[in-house]
Amino acid sequence: FHDRLVDKTDKQYFYKILSEMSSKHFQKDVDPEIFEKHPIIFGDFIKMGAPKQDRLYEEFTDMKKLNNVLTEYLDDFNMSSPKEMKLVFFLDAIEHVSRIARMVRQPRGNALLVGVGGTGKQSLTRLAAHICNYKCFQIELTRGYDYQAFHEDLKKLYQMTGVDLQDTVFLFTDTQIVVEEFLEDINNMLNSGEVPNLFASDEYEQILSVVRPRAKEHGVSEQDRDGIFSYFISQVLEKLHIVLCMSPVGDSFRARCRMFPSLVNCCTIDW
Repeated sequence: FHDRLVDKTDKQYFYKILSEMSSKHFQKDVDPEIFEKHPIIFGDFIKMGAPKQDRLYEEFTDMKKLNNVLTEYLDDFNMSSPKEMKLVFFLDAIEHVSRIARMVRQPRGNALLVGVGGTGKQSLTRLAAHICNYKCFQIELTRGYDYQAFHEDLKKLYQMTGVDLQDTVFLFTDTQIVVEEFLEDINNMLNSGEVPNLFASDEYEQILSVVRPRAKEHGVSEQDRDGIFSYFISQVLEKLHIVLCMSPVGDSFRARCRMFPSLVNCCTIDW
């Protein structure tokens, strides 16, 4: 709930309520300012290289250690990435990267990051994806990039998640919205996982033939074509995590949230 609050006054009011609840229910007096200076941060990535199933979700109490761990993750990311990323882990950056990592680690977890351009939303998302051991996928805008090209990229994304079963973060920003139909597809992906008319009939058949043995193991009949495709979509939903980066400046953000309700309803918002 706190992640959705947009200004300092609201956040301070929330801290005040936390302080009151602490003294009322736990008989412990806590100064509201403590929540600002020493925020409560949880995560499961303090042990580098630990496999997904062995990770412990715990509170980070030692900020210095957390800073060092994040710096190690960043160095590790820069070794494998063609484009070097330089980040300074001040308190806000640590909070946000922990939040993004938490959101995408949840089953079917999607995020909506709201903030003006240049505040590090994309960089922190790439790092959070690396921390979770996920692949980060982004569309590349070229001259003449249109709705058809966007569908081709979505097919690649569905192949990676539904067929190759690769945990993937799809990072999409408001500067990449060439036509509003892009958002309509993303709205559908967040809501049901399915994009209407994405696959041609031959591609559809190809997916069914690859996914059929796996679906059979999960109790879906080989003859049930719709059931097999539904199983494929459920795999996509499980492996795909959409992170949208939006700027609140101007009226377009407000209009998009009204037109495409899944942007708000199916995402965890981090302002």
